[in-house]
Formats: sequence, structure tokens, C-alpha cells
Amino acid sequence: MKTLAELTTWANLPVAAPDGAELVLDAHVPPAAEWPVPVVVTRTPYGRSTHLAEGRAWRSRGFGFVVQDVRGRYDSAGTWTPYRNERADGAALLDWVRDQPWSDGRIAVLGGSYAGYTAWAAAVERPVSAVLSLGPSMGLHRTKFEPSGILRLAEHAGWWLDRADSRTSREGLRRIVFAEHPDLLAHLPVAGIADLLGARLPHWADTLVLHPSDSPPEAVTDAEVRGLAAPSLHVGGWYDLLVDEVLDLFSRTGSAVSPRPRRDLVVGPWGHDLGMDGSTAVGAREHGPASRLPLGSLFVDWLRAALDDPTAPGAARVFVPGADRWETTPTWPPAALQRTWHLGPDGGLDREAEPGVVMFTHDPADPFPSTLPAGDRAPLLARRDAARFATGPLPEPLRVDGAGHVDLTVSTTTDSADWIVRVLEHRPDGRLLEVTRGSAVATRHGRIRVPLGAAALVVGTGSRLVLEVTGSDFPFLARNPGTGEDRHYAVHLRAGTHTVHTGKSSLTLPVGEVR
Repeated sequence: MKTLAELTTWANLPVAAPDGAELVLDAHVPPAAEWPVPVVVTRTPYGRSTHLAEGRAWRSRGFGFVVQDVRGRYDSAGTWTPYRNERADGAALLDWVRDQPWSDGRIAVLGGSYAGYTAWAAAVERPVSAVLSLGPSMGLHRTKFEPSGILRLAEHAGWWLDRADSRTSREGLRRIVFAEHPDLLAHLPVAGIADLLGARLPHWADTLVLHPSDSPPEAVTDAEVRGLAAPSLHVGGWYDLLVDEVLDLFSRTGSAVSPRPRRDLVVGPWGHDLGMDGSTAVGAREHGPASRLPLGSLFVDWLRAALDDPTAPGAARVFVPGADRWETTPTWPPAALQRTWHLGPDGGLDREAEPGVVMFTHDPADPFPSTLPAGDRAPLLARRDAARFATGPLPEPLRVDGAGHVDLTVSTTTDSADWIVRVLEHRPDGRLLEVTRGSAVATRHGRIRVPLGAAALVVGTGSRLVLEVTGSDFPFLARNPGTGEDRHYAVHLRAGTHTVHTGKSSLTLPVGEVR
């Protein structure tokens, strides 16, 4: 095959995968007078044309930018099976780029969501000079399930509707289908929902057999992450379900390498789109104009610095809702004290509490409902199918920095139960806003620890800290039928009484200094 030195063509170029399948790319390369240059590579299932402006922007700043459709998507040959073939196909692309006359051998892999996984898959197969990891979806076993193993039903259904089992995406189909059939996700069994979605989705149920503890054949392993000998930039949003993945990768990357490569973290008040829509508000939280960041310029500046000094100290830059400002620290989370509140039988949340019980009825036929990220949850206070525990008005601001947990002693009259916990800020103006959340599954009676998602947030003076315990978060999470059956194949639901045993049940949060 001819090189770009011999061709004027830069778009729609085929490159052979190891098995001979032609995978198509665009190569945005600076003029020949600037060769050789470092190259940014991304591989996407969402259509490489969506990266046209991005490619020209990298080119104008002296970088090559190569974007390839993954196998079986858009112009690339073959069949797309999510999270398969990406290691070998990515390695073949990096080999090809490294052999081009316009490449100086320094390759940075970049990607967000599924393309974040393809970036990591290539980076652990071939040496790279940097990784730019943007809210990566590291596998169906991780993205489509809570750490507790509960299926993220709405996410799974929406992604499969818009993306899967097809050569091209059906952008916006989920909005149409769910608007026309708002009760569709309540269908039982869950495994049969695909038959009602209006698109042929033969592999919908394949995901249902997975679990976060699984290690599928092409999963990026912990050892590979720790052994990455390249600088890495980790970018996420506090309102993205993948933010804990971002923080976990930031924590582990390069930790087995000496000297440890540079690592940087940026977490903003964004959802999965990382604030690309330009809005400063998410749900009922307004973060102000200071919350915006010029991410494109940030990526370019970071990559230049990382290529110049791969082992320079990195930093963590996080936006703190409640304080509504960016803060930069050497790493994140910073050291913080652990503060514990005990759950009382009177609904109190305090340093000490008496033994007792708080009970509520949970009916999976009328499940406790989900709300949009950062939405005002005050209207849900009218529901009785929850146990709530609250502090008095806070005499001073409370800073949360990191991931806490909830220890519960629980019992239930059903054969199995989900325990969905939320830490909330009940503001003096009546709004009820989420601080963090977690989930666990338990049978009958026992003591459970519910890990909470990480947060950097200030709860204001006069607000009350609320711990809410419910039996569902539907349709965000698939319901526990209460019968002991597999939730993906059950067709019957059983209501029951859930009991939180107080006194020893507690909430623990990492509490930092309000700056």
C-alpha cells in the first residue's frame, strides 16, 4: 500500500487488520514541510466523520490525527462485536501509523466512552507516548452494571437501541421509543424487553449474563493498567455514571512503573458529554460560568507537556459544587478525616443513636423511581416506601472529599432485596439534591456495607444531611423481583417489608477542610 508521502488522499484510507479485514481511517496530517510529527490516534464505533473538526484542529496545532472506524462499523469491513477484536485491530493501526513518514514515532491514544476502551486496548498492546482517557467505558461488564451487580437497565436499553447490533448508529432512537412507550422498561421478563424496542437486537440478552467481577477475554487488566509506562490524562464528569471508572484508572495507572509516569485528573460538573453542550447547569444545580473549561486547548497543552517530560509531577483539578470553583491538588482525593453518623429509630442522623428499627414497604410493582442527574428530589419525599435519616441544620459548611460508605443491618420479608442508599442535601429553600449514592443486594437478614460513589462537594450551612434508603431506583436499575429468582428472567414480583436496624447502622464520609 502506498504511503501518504505518495498520495494526496487523506480521507477514507483502508488499513488491513491482522486477519485482512480493511478498516477505514482518516489521517489529518500537517503539511510535509512539518514532518515528522507526533500523532494522536482514536478508534471509534460512532463514525469517524464526527471527528472531522477535531482532526483539523489537531492538525493546525502541529499534530497528526488519525481516526478509524472500528471493525464492522460505518466504512470498516467485518462484524462489530462490542469489546472484541479491539486489541489486535488497535495494535495493527499503531504499527501502521508508526511506519508512516509523517510520524515521528510518538503516538498518543485518545478516546471517550467506547473509544476510551479502544484507546486503552491499543495502549496495552503497543508502547505509546501518552493516553488521553475521557470517561471511558471499559467493558459491558462494568458500564452496564452497578458495582453491586445490579443491571443498569435504562443505560443498557438506551445504548443498545442507539448503537448496537448494527453497522451504523440510530442516534436518538431511544428518545423516540421511550417517549412513545414510557412503561416499556417495566416489561417482564427483562430479557424480553428487546423484543418490544422496535429494532432487531439479537445480542441484547448476551450482556445479562455478565457481572462486574467478570474478566471477559479482551478486558484491560489491573496489571496492565498498573504497568502502563506512559503519561495519562483522566477526564470525567461528576454527573456521569462512569466517573468512578475515571477516578479508579487515575488511581491505578502506572503505579507498578518506576519512575511512575505523569498522571493528571480533570473532573468537572458534567455528564457523559463532558460539558460539550456549553451549559453551566445540570438538573437543579447551577455551577456558574467558572465551571466551563476549554478542553480542546487543555488536551493540546497537556500532551505537549507530557511528551516533553513524561515523568513530571501531575495534578488533580476538580470542580467542587457547592463551592462552585475549580481546585487543584497534587492528587485526589486529598487526605480527609472520616466522620461517622449513626442512624436512629426516630429518623435522626447523629454521632450516637439508640438501637431500634425503621421499616418501610417495598413493592417492585410500584418501584421507587429514578430521577435525572442532579435533579431536585424533593417531590419524592411524599413517598413512604423509603427510610430516611437526617441531621439537624448544619451549623457550618460540610466538605465531602472522596468515597464513603454506609453500614447497614437489614432484614426483609422477601427472599432477596436491593438496598439503594443516597446521601442528600436538603437545602433551606426546600430543594433535595444528591451528594452521592450506592447499592447492594442482600437476602433475608444480615449486615451489609454499601460503598458510595466518590464526590467533591460542599453542603452549605443550614442544609440538612439526609440518608435515604429505598428498595429500588427504577428504571435506572432493574428491579429485584423479591422472589429470589434471577431479575432478568423473573415474571412475578413480590412486595415485602424492609427493615433497617438502627444503632449500629451508620454513614461514614470523608470530610475535608472547607477552603
